Amino acid sequence: MTKIFLLMVLMAASGLRAQAQNPLAPRVLVVFDRHVKDSLNVANHYLASRGIAKSNLCAVTPPETVTQLTWLQYVSAIKTPIQKCLNLMGPNQVLYIVLSYVRPFSILGQNGKVYALDQYVADIWDEYSTTDANPYPKQTHPYFAVNRAQANVYQRFLSFADYRAQSGALHIYSVWRLDGATAALANGMVDKALSAETEGLSGQACFDRQFGALTSVSDTSYGAYDWDLHLAATLAAQAGFSVTEDQNSQEFGTLPAPNCPNAAIYAGWYSLNHYNDAFTWNTGAIGFHLDSLSAMDPRGGTNWSANAIQRGITITSGAVSEPYLTALSHPDGVFLHLFRGGNVGDAFLRNSRWLKWMTVNIGDPLYRPFPGGLPPFNGQTPLSSFDERVSRP
Repeated sequence: MTKIFLLMVLMAASGLRAQAQNPLAPRVLVVFDRHVKDSLNVANHYLASRGIAKSNLCAVTPPETVTQLTWLQYVSAIKTPIQKCLNLMGPNQVLYIVLSYVRPFSILGQNGKVYALDQYVADIWDEYSTTDANPYPKQTHPYFAVNRAQANVYQRFLSFADYRAQSGALHIYSVWRLDGATAALANGMVDKALSAETEGLSGQACFDRQFGALTSVSDTSYGAYDWDLHLAATLAAQAGFSVTEDQNSQEFGTLPAPNCPNAAIYAGWYSLNHYNDAFTWNTGAIGFHLDSLSAMDPRGGTNWSANAIQRGITITSGAVSEPYLTALSHPDGVFLHLFRGGNVGDAFLRNSRWLKWMTVNIGDPLYRPFPGGLPPFNGQTPLSSFDERVSRP
Protein backbone atom coordinates (compact mmCIF):
# COMPACT_ATOMS: atom_id res chain seq x y z
CA MET A 1 0.00 0.00 0.00
CA THR A 2 2.84 2.40 0.85
CA LYS A 3 4.52 1.88 -2.53
CA ILE A 4 1.23 2.41 -4.35
CA PHE A 5 0.57 5.58 -2.36
CA LEU A 6 4.04 6.96 -3.11
CA LEU A 7 3.60 6.14 -6.79
CA MET A 8 0.30 8.03 -6.83
CA VAL A 9 1.93 11.04 -5.16
CA LEU A 10 4.77 11.02 -7.70
CA MET A 11 2.34 10.73 -10.59
CA ALA A 12 0.27 13.64 -9.23
CA ALA A 13 3.38 15.77 -8.80
CA SER A 14 4.47 14.95 -12.33
CA GLY A 15 1.05 15.98 -13.62
CA LEU A 16 1.26 19.32 -11.79
CA ARG A 17 4.68 20.02 -13.31
CA ALA A 18 3.37 19.18 -16.76
CA GLN A 19 0.40 21.48 -16.26
CA ALA A 20 2.74 24.29 -15.26
CA GLN A 21 4.74 24.08 -18.49
CA ASN A 22 4.16 26.96 -20.85
CA PRO A 23 5.38 27.12 -24.46
CA LEU A 24 6.67 30.63 -23.78
CA ALA A 25 8.68 29.58 -20.72
CA PRO A 26 11.95 29.32 -22.72
CA ARG A 27 11.46 32.96 -23.74
CA VAL A 28 11.61 34.36 -20.21
CA LEU A 29 14.80 35.84 -18.76
CA VAL A 30 14.68 35.81 -14.95
CA VAL A 31 16.85 38.46 -13.32
CA PHE A 32 17.95 38.21 -9.68
CA ASP A 33 20.16 40.19 -7.31
CA ARG A 34 23.26 38.15 -6.59
CA HIS A 35 23.61 39.71 -3.12
CA VAL A 36 20.04 39.11 -1.91
CA LYS A 37 19.09 35.59 -0.83
CA ASP A 38 15.35 36.22 -1.18
CA SER A 39 15.88 37.41 -4.74
CA LEU A 40 17.44 34.09 -5.75
CA ASN A 41 14.83 32.14 -3.78
CA VAL A 42 11.96 33.87 -5.59
CA ALA A 43 13.72 33.33 -8.91
CA ASN A 44 14.17 29.61 -8.24
CA HIS A 45 10.53 29.29 -7.20
CA TYR A 46 9.47 30.88 -10.46
CA LEU A 47 11.79 28.67 -12.52
CA ALA A 48 10.44 25.53 -10.88
CA SER A 49 6.81 26.66 -11.09
CA ARG A 50 6.93 27.54 -14.78
CA GLY A 51 9.45 24.98 -15.97
CA ILE A 52 11.99 27.64 -16.96
CA ALA A 53 15.57 26.42 -17.44
CA LYS A 54 18.23 27.55 -14.98
CA SER A 55 20.22 28.78 -17.94
CA ASN A 56 17.60 31.56 -18.19
CA LEU A 57 18.80 33.05 -14.90
CA CYS A 58 20.63 36.35 -15.02
CA ALA A 59 22.51 37.89 -12.08
CA VAL A 60 22.72 41.63 -11.45
CA THR A 61 24.39 43.51 -8.59
CA PRO A 62 22.62 46.80 -7.83
CA PRO A 63 23.97 48.77 -4.84
CA GLU A 64 22.40 47.37 -1.69
CA THR A 65 21.39 50.56 0.11
CA VAL A 66 20.15 52.92 -2.61
CA THR A 67 16.48 53.63 -3.30
CA GLN A 68 17.15 55.00 -6.78
CA LEU A 69 19.90 54.19 -9.26
CA THR A 70 22.04 56.86 -10.82
CA TRP A 71 22.56 56.60 -14.55
CA LEU A 72 26.05 55.15 -14.18
CA GLN A 73 24.85 52.62 -11.61
CA TYR A 74 22.07 51.56 -13.97
CA VAL A 75 24.48 51.03 -16.85
CA SER A 76 27.07 49.08 -14.84
CA ALA A 77 24.85 47.10 -12.47
CA ILE A 78 21.72 46.46 -14.57
CA LYS A 79 21.97 47.30 -18.26
CA THR A 80 25.35 45.74 -19.07
CA PRO A 81 24.82 42.40 -17.27
CA ILE A 82 21.30 41.97 -18.69
CA GLN A 83 22.59 42.70 -22.19
CA LYS A 84 25.24 40.00 -21.69
CA CYS A 85 22.56 37.51 -20.61
CA LEU A 86 20.38 38.42 -23.58
CA ASN A 87 23.30 37.93 -25.94
CA LEU A 88 23.88 34.46 -24.50
CA MET A 89 20.24 33.47 -25.04
CA GLY A 90 19.79 35.45 -28.24
CA PRO A 91 18.16 38.90 -28.06
CA ASN A 92 15.28 37.76 -30.26
CA GLN A 93 14.66 34.62 -28.22
CA VAL A 94 13.59 36.54 -25.11
CA LEU A 95 10.15 38.15 -24.93
CA TYR A 96 9.70 38.64 -21.19
CA ILE A 97 12.14 39.84 -18.53
CA VAL A 98 11.15 39.16 -14.92
CA LEU A 99 12.91 41.05 -12.12
CA SER A 100 12.82 38.65 -9.20
CA TYR A 101 12.58 40.58 -5.93
CA VAL A 102 15.09 43.14 -7.20
CA ARG A 103 15.39 46.70 -5.93
CA PRO A 104 15.39 49.63 -6.59
CA PHE A 105 12.39 50.49 -8.73
CA SER A 106 13.51 53.74 -10.33
CA ILE A 107 16.51 55.41 -11.93
CA LEU A 108 17.67 58.98 -12.34
CA GLY A 109 17.99 59.64 -16.05
CA GLN A 110 20.83 61.52 -17.65
CA ASN A 111 18.57 64.58 -17.68
CA GLY A 112 17.93 64.43 -13.92
CA LYS A 113 14.33 63.15 -14.26
CA VAL A 114 13.05 60.06 -12.43
CA TYR A 115 11.98 57.04 -14.53
CA ALA A 116 10.92 53.44 -13.88
CA LEU A 117 13.92 51.12 -14.04
CA ASP A 118 11.72 48.47 -15.64
CA GLN A 119 10.85 50.63 -18.61
CA TYR A 120 14.50 51.23 -19.44
CA VAL A 121 15.07 47.48 -19.33
CA ALA A 122 12.13 47.14 -21.77
CA ASP A 123 14.18 49.08 -24.35
CA ILE A 124 17.58 47.88 -23.21
CA TRP A 125 19.04 47.99 -26.74
CA ASP A 126 17.90 51.61 -27.22
CA GLU A 127 15.98 50.74 -30.39
CA TYR A 128 12.80 52.56 -29.35
CA SER A 129 14.61 55.66 -28.10
CA THR A 130 18.20 56.72 -27.53
CA THR A 131 17.41 59.64 -25.20
CA ASP A 132 15.52 60.30 -21.98
CA ALA A 133 11.98 61.54 -22.60
CA ASN A 134 11.20 65.05 -21.46
CA PRO A 135 8.50 66.19 -20.88
CA TYR A 136 7.20 62.85 -22.22
CA PRO A 137 8.08 60.33 -25.00
CA LYS A 138 7.60 61.58 -28.53
CA GLN A 139 6.33 58.31 -29.99
CA THR A 140 4.30 55.26 -29.05
CA HIS A 141 6.10 51.93 -29.13
CA PRO A 142 5.28 49.78 -32.18
CA TYR A 143 3.40 47.00 -30.33
CA PHE A 144 0.92 49.48 -28.81
CA ALA A 145 -2.70 49.02 -29.92
CA VAL A 146 -4.36 52.27 -30.99
CA ASN A 147 -7.93 51.73 -29.79
CA ARG A 148 -10.83 54.19 -29.76
CA ALA A 149 -13.22 53.49 -26.90
CA GLN A 150 -16.10 55.86 -27.64
CA ALA A 151 -16.02 54.90 -31.32
CA ASN A 152 -15.84 51.26 -30.20
CA VAL A 153 -12.95 50.39 -32.51
CA TYR A 154 -10.30 47.96 -31.28
CA GLN A 155 -7.17 46.91 -33.07
CA ARG A 156 -6.89 43.24 -33.93
CA PHE A 157 -5.53 40.71 -31.45
CA LEU A 158 -1.78 40.26 -31.87
CA SER A 159 0.44 38.30 -29.49
CA PHE A 160 3.80 39.76 -28.59
CA ALA A 161 5.48 36.67 -30.04
CA ASP A 162 3.74 37.31 -33.36
CA TYR A 163 4.78 40.96 -33.31
CA ARG A 164 8.40 40.06 -32.63
CA ALA A 165 8.35 37.48 -35.44
CA GLN A 166 7.65 40.22 -37.97
CA SER A 167 10.45 41.55 -40.12
CA GLY A 168 11.87 44.75 -38.66
CA ALA A 169 10.29 44.30 -35.21
CA LEU A 170 12.16 46.08 -32.43
CA HIS A 171 13.96 44.11 -29.73
CA ILE A 172 11.77 45.44 -26.95
CA TYR A 173 10.67 43.37 -23.96
CA SER A 174 7.69 43.00 -21.65
CA VAL A 175 9.25 43.60 -18.24
CA TRP A 176 7.66 42.39 -14.99
CA ARG A 177 8.46 42.09 -11.30
CA LEU A 178 7.79 39.42 -8.74
CA ASP A 179 7.68 41.59 -5.65
CA GLY A 180 5.79 42.78 -2.62
CA ALA A 181 6.31 43.41 1.07
CA THR A 182 7.82 39.93 1.50
CA ALA A 183 9.36 37.26 -0.68
CA ALA A 184 6.46 35.00 0.29
CA LEU A 185 4.01 37.45 -1.27
CA ALA A 186 6.11 37.51 -4.44
CA ASN A 187 6.06 33.70 -4.62
CA GLY A 188 2.34 33.74 -3.90
CA MET A 189 1.65 35.78 -7.03
CA VAL A 190 3.10 32.94 -9.10
CA ASP A 191 1.20 30.27 -7.17
CA LYS A 192 -2.10 32.08 -7.52
CA ALA A 193 -1.60 32.59 -11.25
CA LEU A 194 -1.02 28.88 -11.73
CA SER A 195 -4.01 28.01 -9.57
CA ALA A 196 -6.31 30.34 -11.52
CA GLU A 197 -5.12 28.91 -14.83
CA THR A 198 -6.17 25.46 -13.58
CA GLU A 199 -9.31 26.30 -11.62
CA GLY A 200 -10.45 29.36 -13.58
CA LEU A 201 -10.67 33.02 -12.63
CA SER A 202 -14.10 33.94 -11.31
CA GLY A 203 -15.69 36.71 -9.30
CA GLN A 204 -17.02 40.12 -10.08
CA ALA A 205 -15.58 42.81 -12.31
CA CYS A 206 -15.45 46.31 -10.81
CA PHE A 207 -14.83 49.57 -12.63
CA ASP A 208 -14.58 52.91 -10.87
CA ARG A 209 -15.30 55.89 -13.11
CA GLN A 210 -15.22 59.58 -12.15
CA PHE A 211 -17.38 61.84 -14.23
CA GLY A 212 -20.97 60.67 -14.03
CA ALA A 213 -23.20 59.94 -17.02
CA LEU A 214 -21.21 59.45 -20.22
CA THR A 215 -23.66 61.54 -22.22
CA SER A 216 -21.72 64.58 -20.99
CA VAL A 217 -18.23 63.04 -21.24
CA SER A 218 -16.12 63.16 -24.39
CA ASP A 219 -13.42 60.63 -25.26
CA THR A 220 -10.63 63.17 -24.82
CA SER A 221 -8.28 64.25 -22.03
CA TYR A 222 -9.47 62.91 -18.65
CA GLY A 223 -12.79 61.83 -20.14
CA ALA A 224 -10.98 59.28 -22.28
CA TYR A 225 -10.35 57.09 -19.25
CA ASP A 226 -13.98 57.11 -18.17
CA TRP A 227 -14.74 55.83 -21.67
CA ASP A 228 -11.98 53.20 -21.38
CA LEU A 229 -13.43 52.04 -18.06
CA HIS A 230 -16.98 51.98 -19.44
CA LEU A 231 -15.95 49.87 -22.42
CA ALA A 232 -14.00 47.58 -20.09
CA ALA A 233 -17.20 47.10 -18.10
CA THR A 234 -19.15 46.42 -21.30
CA LEU A 235 -16.62 43.82 -22.41
CA ALA A 236 -16.55 42.14 -18.99
CA ALA A 237 -20.35 41.85 -18.98
CA GLN A 238 -20.28 40.27 -22.43
CA ALA A 239 -17.65 37.81 -21.17
CA GLY A 240 -20.06 36.68 -18.45
CA PHE A 241 -18.87 38.60 -15.40
CA SER A 242 -21.14 40.22 -12.88
CA VAL A 243 -20.15 43.89 -13.27
CA THR A 244 -20.18 46.80 -10.86
CA GLU A 245 -19.61 50.08 -12.71
CA ASP A 246 -19.59 53.14 -10.49
CA GLN A 247 -19.69 56.69 -11.86
CA ASN A 248 -19.28 58.62 -8.60
CA SER A 249 -16.19 60.77 -8.12
CA GLN A 250 -15.46 58.95 -4.86
CA GLU A 251 -13.30 55.82 -4.95
CA PHE A 252 -14.65 52.38 -4.20
CA GLY A 253 -14.95 52.13 -0.44
CA THR A 254 -15.89 55.78 0.09
CA LEU A 255 -19.63 56.48 0.14
CA PRO A 256 -21.64 56.77 -2.00
CA ALA A 257 -19.32 54.50 -4.03
CA PRO A 258 -19.71 50.77 -3.26
CA ASN A 259 -17.16 48.15 -2.17
CA CYS A 260 -15.92 45.38 -4.44
CA PRO A 261 -15.96 41.98 -2.68
CA ASN A 262 -14.90 38.78 -4.48
CA ALA A 263 -13.07 40.78 -7.11
CA ALA A 264 -11.62 39.04 -10.17
CA ILE A 265 -11.09 42.20 -12.24
CA TYR A 266 -10.69 45.85 -11.27
CA ALA A 267 -9.67 49.14 -12.82
CA GLY A 268 -10.51 52.61 -11.63
CA TRP A 269 -9.40 55.97 -10.33
CA TYR A 270 -8.45 58.36 -8.51
CA SER A 271 -6.79 59.29 -5.21
CA LEU A 272 -3.06 59.94 -5.24
CA ASN A 273 -0.85 57.40 -3.45
CA HIS A 274 -3.77 55.82 -1.62
CA TYR A 275 -5.50 52.45 -1.21
CA ASN A 276 -9.04 52.06 0.05
CA ASP A 277 -9.52 48.66 1.66
CA ALA A 278 -12.70 48.06 -0.31
CA PHE A 279 -11.76 44.81 -2.06
CA THR A 280 -11.43 41.12 -1.41
CA TRP A 281 -9.29 39.57 -4.13
CA ASN A 282 -10.14 36.16 -5.54
CA THR A 283 -7.35 33.83 -6.58
CA GLY A 284 -5.90 35.10 -9.86
CA ALA A 285 -7.37 38.61 -9.52
CA ILE A 286 -6.11 41.33 -11.85
CA GLY A 287 -6.47 44.94 -10.82
CA PHE A 288 -4.82 48.29 -11.29
CA HIS A 289 -5.46 51.82 -10.16
CA LEU A 290 -5.03 54.85 -12.38
CA ASP A 291 -3.03 57.25 -10.24
CA SER A 292 0.35 58.90 -10.62
CA LEU A 293 2.06 57.08 -7.73
CA SER A 294 0.09 53.84 -7.75
CA ALA A 295 3.25 51.67 -7.64
CA MET A 296 5.73 54.13 -6.13
CA ASP A 297 7.10 51.36 -3.89
CA PRO A 298 5.62 47.87 -4.39
CA ARG A 299 7.06 46.78 -1.04
CA GLY A 300 5.13 49.17 1.17
CA GLY A 301 3.74 52.58 2.02
CA THR A 302 0.33 53.94 1.15
CA ASN A 303 0.48 53.31 -2.60
CA TRP A 304 -2.27 51.22 -4.21
CA SER A 305 -0.20 48.39 -5.67
CA ALA A 306 1.76 47.58 -2.50
CA ASN A 307 -1.44 47.31 -0.47
CA ALA A 308 -3.30 45.30 -3.10
CA ILE A 309 -0.42 42.81 -3.15
CA GLN A 310 -0.51 42.49 0.64
CA ARG A 311 -4.23 41.76 0.45
CA GLY A 312 -3.88 39.04 -2.17
CA ILE A 313 -4.04 40.44 -5.69
CA THR A 314 -2.26 38.35 -8.35
CA ILE A 315 -1.50 40.97 -11.04
CA THR A 316 -1.19 44.73 -10.76
CA SER A 317 0.43 47.65 -12.54
CA GLY A 318 1.18 51.26 -11.67
CA ALA A 319 3.47 54.26 -11.82
CA VAL A 320 6.58 55.20 -9.85
CA SER A 321 6.30 58.88 -10.79
CA GLU A 322 4.01 61.20 -12.76
CA PRO A 323 3.20 59.30 -15.97
CA TYR A 324 0.48 61.48 -17.50
CA LEU A 325 -2.81 59.68 -17.74
CA THR A 326 -2.38 58.50 -21.32
CA ALA A 327 0.71 56.48 -20.33
CA LEU A 328 -1.12 54.26 -17.86
CA SER A 329 -2.45 50.92 -19.04
CA HIS A 330 -5.76 51.19 -20.91
CA PRO A 331 -8.16 48.83 -19.12
CA ASP A 332 -10.52 48.15 -22.02
CA GLY A 333 -7.68 46.94 -24.23
CA VAL A 334 -6.01 45.01 -21.42
CA PHE A 335 -9.11 43.01 -20.57
CA LEU A 336 -10.17 42.50 -24.19
CA HIS A 337 -6.75 40.97 -24.89
CA LEU A 338 -7.16 38.66 -21.88
CA PHE A 339 -10.70 37.67 -22.82
CA ARG A 340 -9.31 36.58 -26.18
CA GLY A 341 -6.95 34.17 -24.44
CA GLY A 342 -3.78 36.27 -24.21
CA ASN A 343 -1.37 36.47 -21.30
CA VAL A 344 -0.88 39.46 -19.04
CA GLY A 345 2.65 40.12 -20.31
CA ASP A 346 1.24 40.84 -23.76
CA ALA A 347 -1.97 42.53 -22.62
CA PHE A 348 -0.30 45.23 -20.56
CA LEU A 349 2.48 45.96 -23.05
CA ARG A 350 -0.01 46.06 -25.92
CA ASN A 351 -2.08 48.64 -24.05
CA SER A 352 0.62 50.86 -22.51
CA ARG A 353 1.70 53.67 -24.82
CA TRP A 354 5.32 54.45 -23.94
CA LEU A 355 8.58 52.80 -22.97
CA LYS A 356 11.42 54.42 -21.02
CA TRP A 357 8.82 56.01 -18.86
CA MET A 358 7.10 55.49 -15.48
CA THR A 359 5.17 52.21 -15.25
CA VAL A 360 5.87 49.01 -13.32
CA ASN A 361 4.08 45.68 -13.91
CA ILE A 362 3.95 43.22 -11.02
CA GLY A 363 3.20 39.51 -11.31
CA ASP A 364 3.84 36.61 -13.67
CA PRO A 365 3.76 37.73 -17.34
CA LEU A 366 2.98 34.19 -18.52
CA TYR A 367 -0.31 34.14 -16.62
CA ARG A 368 -3.26 33.45 -18.94
CA PRO A 369 -6.40 33.77 -16.83
CA PHE A 370 -8.58 32.50 -19.69
CA PRO A 371 -6.39 30.04 -21.65
CA GLY A 372 -9.07 29.25 -24.22
CA GLY A 373 -10.47 32.76 -24.29
CA LEU A 374 -14.03 33.65 -23.29
CA PRO A 375 -17.02 33.82 -25.62
CA PRO A 376 -17.89 35.90 -27.55
CA PHE A 377 -14.23 36.96 -27.86
CA ASN A 378 -12.56 33.64 -28.58
CA GLY A 379 -12.37 31.91 -31.92
CA GLN A 380 -12.87 35.08 -33.94
CA THR A 381 -10.83 36.00 -37.01
CA PRO A 382 -10.68 39.77 -37.57
CA LEU A 383 -12.22 40.91 -40.84
CA SER A 384 -9.70 43.71 -41.25
CA SER A 385 -6.87 45.44 -39.41
CA PHE A 386 -9.50 46.71 -36.96
CA ASP A 387 -12.06 44.59 -35.15
CA GLU A 388 -15.37 46.41 -34.60
CA ARG A 389 -17.49 43.53 -33.31
CA VAL A 390 -17.67 44.67 -29.69
CA SER A 391 -21.29 45.59 -28.97
CA ARG A 392 -21.85 49.31 -28.69
CA PRO A 393 -22.73 50.69 -25.25
